[in-house]
Amino acid sequence: MTDHSVRAAKATDETAILALAQAEMAAHESIDPRFKLRPDANARYAVYLRDRLRDIDSAVFVAEAGDRIVGSVIASVRTQESFFEARRFGYVSDLIVAPDLRRSGVGRALWQRSAMWFRGLGIRVVRVHVAVRSDEAREFWRRVGAEDFLCEAWIDLPAADLDRGAPERREQPEGIEG
Repeated sequence: MTDHSVRAAKATDETAILALAQAEMAAHESIDPRFKLRPDANARYAVYLRDRLRDIDSAVFVAEAGDRIVGSVIASVRTQESFFEARRFGYVSDLIVAPDLRRSGVGRALWQRSAMWFRGLGIRVVRVHVAVRSDEAREFWRRVGAEDFLCEAWIDLPAADLDRGAPERREQPEGIEG
């Protein structure tokens, strides 16, 4: 167990959070080519992070060990329009721990701080997407109480299949341009 603390992130933490996120995005890309990064991925993540830092329905927390930021989490409240009772739910989009401090309690501390924030807002359900090929992440979420809920599938459609199966273009009625 490492000596660390968790606090709300500040704008001055951006560089450290971005460094963690860049390493995590690269790690995801290496375990699954479907996570291929765009050339502007880092810049887009910076915008996303700034938006979450300003968003009243989001919270960003960081874990510090000494003067080093060793983890971060982004938690948001979302609403679904559906037939199901649970309309508002929490969503953890990113929980990142520096690789050298994984399995030291940092991730659990970040999760617990996020869960406390959600509970304070009356949120009783939290969702998280976990890369199916990341055994480490899947195990972490199982250890903190997550269970499978939905299964998202991926289908690559070769271009030839798309051309062959494309619906025929319908003619527009006279006088209507499409």
